[in-house]
Amino acid sequence: MKQTCVLSPARQLTEEEQSLVWQKPPSHIESEAERRIYQEVVRNWNRGEMKISTVLLEGDAGSGKTQLAKALSADFNLPYTKVTCFADMDKSDVLGSILPVLSEKDKSDTVKYCYYPSEIVRAYENGWLLEIQEPTVIRDAAVLMALNSALEPDGSLNLPTRIARRHPDFIAVITTNRGYNGYRPLNEALRDRVQHAEKLDLPPKAVMMERAKAKTGYQSENVLSLLAETIMLLDETARANAIKGVAGMRSYIFWVDAVASGAPVQSTLYHKVLYKITTDPQELAILEQALVSHGLTDKLEELDIICHSHPDGENPEVMELHISGNGEYSAETDKADKNAIRLRKSVDSDGHSDTSSDESTDVSSNDNGENGTPIYHELDRPVTNEQKREFRKQLNKEARQSVQDSCHEDIRLIVHRPEAAAQDREEYNSMIATLMPVIRELIRKTNPLLEHEVSVEFAKSQLYGTKFCADQAASLDFRVFARKRPPEEEPSLAVALRIDESASMSAFGRLDAAKQAAVALYEFCTGCGIPIMVYGDTADRSRMEQMSVYAYVDFESKDADDKYTLMNIQARSNNR
Repeated sequence: MKQTCVLSPARQLTEEEQSLVWQKPPSHIESEAERRIYQEVVRNWNRGEMKISTVLLEGDAGSGKTQLAKALSADFNLPYTKVTCFADMDKSDVLGSILPVLSEKDKSDTVKYCYYPSEIVRAYENGWLLEIQEPTVIRDAAVLMALNSALEPDGSLNLPTRIARRHPDFIAVITTNRGYNGYRPLNEALRDRVQHAEKLDLPPKAVMMERAKAKTGYQSENVLSLLAETIMLLDETARANAIKGVAGMRSYIFWVDAVASGAPVQSTLYHKVLYKITTDPQELAILEQALVSHGLTDKLEELDIICHSHPDGENPEVMELHISGNGEYSAETDKADKNAIRLRKSVDSDGHSDTSSDESTDVSSNDNGENGTPIYHELDRPVTNEQKREFRKQLNKEARQSVQDSCHEDIRLIVHRPEAAAQDREEYNSMIATLMPVIRELIRKTNPLLEHEVSVEFAKSQLYGTKFCADQAASLDFRVFARKRPPEEEPSLAVALRIDESASMSAFGRLDAAKQAAVALYEFCTGCGIPIMVYGDTADRSRMEQMSVYAYVDFESKDADDKYTLMNIQARSNNR
């Protein structure tokens, strides 16, 4: 707004109140929501019952709710304060508290009780702009009822010592997120007392770029546009796959700032954006796949190459010519004369040099491989073919040993380790895209139950340890201690899945159902940290192979591609 509106022209703010009025920084850009709220409040301010004094801002994290509330403080020239709600909030947090006070001068034990108003009461009585953050997390209904009474146009608060009346200039701005942990729907009575509501989402790309320019001072349109497209795609993908994290304006601005300072584009993508959304490997894979499918990964790689071709933030419009003492051109910048000249290339200049350098500039960094390919994760080394053969031999040896001295000893048994092809990867990713929302919800509900399992945390009956077990004190073997189990010990829970691969599985969609069940169970166990193995079997493939076992996923295998082999589940022979 070009002019600051003082809602009550006759009102004089104190020095303390004037210091609480938010001052818009030069980087602040007015949004359509800010203009709309300003116009509505000004239009109805002196219309009695039609006065707008309670505003609701609902949207995702990073959509600018708090920034908008502060901007309204500057627009209306009202002191700004806020209160952040929490689950165990009680009425004393709204109405204030009566606390015992001992006099410093009086040495007696006389105790006086003084009333200390809450921040809500101060704003309510003095006519400030109050931001109420996240009232949806409050569990106590009595607290919400107190807020309901306060938000009435002519409302009041029944304090322990008096009744507080609502100041005519008091404006309440309620800000809340959507769909996060701890979120509850906003109380209907509280929502009904709102006179104006705004739904704040990720702004359009043009607005994102404009705000990033103002915040960071970075002016490259192509870079800002590409980073904005990436943020918007990640936000859309996270919503579609029920990923709880958010890719918003905060992530975008800090990512732009890092790129503007010369940091690699793709490595900062993880630290500024992706890891803020989630650190779960499965969820990261979904987000990475979305970037690849839309061609943004290649564009970011190209941008990295362009940025690194001008190290230390050098301007590509500036060329440096290094002339040695004998007047010859030198390509080695570190050996150039201190009197080297710098020439600026004009916009319409298309000239080029006929002199080529035999030495290329080393632009590799800790985030790049030897061939310049960006490194995104510290992954384990891929499993070699020799290791795969040794592991298959080990499985066959263990299988033969397991049937020795039994009625199955004469059965010819072979264990196979299927290989994953590119087609298997595509089929797996396509299948998991539809299953993942349900799997995530199961993981979310199951993880708390697994985290509170204490039966395996300590091993009892130890000669030494960190915990004394009183119930073992009567034992004569002195094993009265317990100690924590080291991480390498066997887990208390593991899952093994056996799949029938007989010919009858090809009927009535059984095979597709088995694949989906295997994939869903694998992803669920992986997400919960539960070891899982998936095996299939069939019989009578040949006289030399009377029993066939297919080891798709094994506890001891370290191959990350094992899960893709689940697409090789087939209806092979019989099940006798």
